[in-house]
Amino acid sequence: MGRRPRPPASSRPRVSPEDEALFLGAIDGAVPLPGRDRVRAVPVRTAVTPPAVLPPRQAMTIESDGDGRYARAPGVNRAQLAELRRGQIRAEATLDLHGLTSVVAVPTLERFLLESARLRRRCVLIVHGKGTRSDGVAVLRELVLDHLTGPASGLVHALAPAAPVDGGAGASYVMVRT
Repeated sequence: MGRRPRPPASSRPRVSPEDEALFLGAIDGAVPLPGRDRVRAVPVRTAVTPPAVLPPRQAMTIESDGDGRYARAPGVNRAQLAELRRGQIRAEATLDLHGLTSVVAVPTLERFLLESARLRRRCVLIVHGKGTRSDGVAVLRELVLDHLTGPASGLVHALAPAAPVDGGAGASYVMVRT
């Protein structure tokens, strides 16, 4: 029977040649126990999920004030937007995008919104950060808000900055179109 492959020398503990010869002599002629055939697990390859298709864009009314940017789709009245702004609509799920690059953040956001729509979540919280580490420019926040009111607007009923308890300007509530 063949010998097992040896791990790289850098990861093995140092053994003297005499000790190694003594050990190999001791196990020479050893045979595996019957009925204990070991099968090595073959790694399972996961299928690459193709990008999901976003629903068509919809027009949104976008407003800004000192607290941030708000948006609402046709059919969402000001009272509903006010409830969202005050945090009175409970977020059913949260996505934290802190530390992600824009290349990773956008598809992550899209998958989260599509999954939230599929699960019929009414409101979600997107944590994007305030941009305090990027010279006061909230790159990820602007990217997320632009994407929610642009390409992903077909999934959005309304959005508003989160209440301070949920992250304030570093997060946004999103009412999901289900």
